[in-house]
Amino acid sequence: MDKFLCQECADCTGSEKTTVPGEKTIASYRGALKSPLSVMWYLPENNELLKVEISDTEVRSWIRDAADYHGIPHSVLAVILQQENNPDASARRQFLQFGERSVTTFSAVVDEYFFDLVPDKASKGSSGFANMSYNTLRDTAEYTEKLYGKNPMPDDVRYRLLGYDQDTRIPGDDYKADLYYCAAHIRQLIDRVVGQPCHAGALTHDQIRSVFKAYNGAGPLADKYATDAMKKLNGAMAGTTTLYFYER
Repeated sequence: MDKFLCQECADCTGSEKTTVPGEKTIASYRGALKSPLSVMWYLPENNELLKVEISDTEVRSWIRDAADYHGIPHSVLAVILQQENNPDASARRQFLQFGERSVTTFSAVVDEYFFDLVPDKASKGSSGFANMSYNTLRDTAEYTEKLYGKNPMPDDVRYRLLGYDQDTRIPGDDYKADLYYCAAHIRQLIDRVVGQPCHAGALTHDQIRSVFKAYNGAGPLADKYATDAMKKLNGAMAGTTTLYFYER
């Protein structure tokens, strides 16, 4: 997986930090996650073999760590996850969404290891915690390796039980890995929006909105996605909206 991994060859140091003005005013949420469904695809680490439950606080610590590893604003990752996992969705809707995304992930796994048996329409769609597509994830991972000289995940996240390499580049295959791929993609989008790699420093309001829009693609639906995301972010800063995935 480390085809491009060469820190000395990379354009960026890998330690760049992008910030959002006003993020420190956002309240740290410590309650229950309202979405997604409280079931996840996750391969434990060696010391987690007997673990049967992962707390919501631990999941939010993964989110915080993924944002920090890729030097992106914690709040932006939290907003995108909330956009992709609607806290107002009914239990039935969450169950159906989990099933739909799981089928897409399974199709991608079969396609990966059994020589293109599954049509791309089924195997290359969006899936996982962050609802990323197969091709977007692959492109993001290579971007991170080539431009930032590092794997999308640190070794303590990447290598799991008995040394298994969880960097499978398949969305939804592991929810913790999904968070790091998502954070890496946000880093890629930040660079794209500002027009240069290795961005460090504060984003403007318009740049933040453009990052949200780019995560969803282009066109009217992406515009609405960005508008909704900015409402969540600005509301969280004003204390009128809860970011369920944001815990410092």
